[in-house]
Amino acid sequence: MAGDTTSTLPPSAAAKPNYDRDARQNTHVKNGMEIPAPKNNAALAQAFILGGSPCSGKSTLAERLADTWGWQYYKVDDYQEDHARRCERQTLYSARTLYSARRPVMHRYASMTWNEIWMRPVEQQVAEEFAYYRERFELILEDLESFDLDRPLLLEGCAFLPELLAQSSADPRRVLFLVPTQAFQRHHYRQRPWIQHILNECADPEQAFENWMLRDALFGQEILRQAQAEDYATLLVDGSQTLAEITTHVKACFESACTHA
Repeated sequence: MAGDTTSTLPPSAAAKPNYDRDARQNTHVKNGMEIPAPKNNAALAQAFILGGSPCSGKSTLAERLADTWGWQYYKVDDYQEDHARRCERQTLYSARTLYSARRPVMHRYASMTWNEIWMRPVEQQVAEEFAYYRERFELILEDLESFDLDRPLLLEGCAFLPELLAQSSADPRRVLFLVPTQAFQRHHYRQRPWIQHILNECADPEQAFENWMLRDALFGQEILRQAQAEDYATLLVDGSQTLAEITTHVKACFESACTHA
């Protein structure tokens, strides 16, 4: 992430999240669907969390911070295959009971081709990305139960949605969301060698790339909206600061959270 940069966006509570919470049933309603609220989790409650949009430098920054401080580090992307296997087992179990599959979007994604994923309407891609992370969050909480509560823990990944953290035991002072500008996102995606291999499997590689970039841009806009509505700290990654400067800024945020804990 050398050369990655950010400018700070002041948190704002002016915007209202586009879901309605139902505390009585411990659920919230999203796009007409009732979603179970995340359970409290001891590791999540004391963890430091880097969320946000793809291609914002979250992983590079998290690895640097974890190495510097000697913290435990949980990267959601490292558990992708494990979560897919667990989802499939639970889906097979659900099919033999009176209950419907608990994670239909995750189950469907497991059998989709890259062409099917990236050539769909962008609005559908964005909606299903949020649905995918909502379905996945319970698996993440299960993973966190294995970490040592006596040692600091850093969590990183797009799956840590503001809407989910706001209902959980996460400490808002220990949460930061990074989102890249569209120019920064496009530039750095093009430099990733594995991107072209994926696009080559699509019927129209250029259109697939455009769909991909627009999906991530719209996802990032919604992450910012949710984060600001919940008064979470945010960073807009635009290339104007160095990785060292960003790291210093994030370290100061997290150190401040420790001081005021």
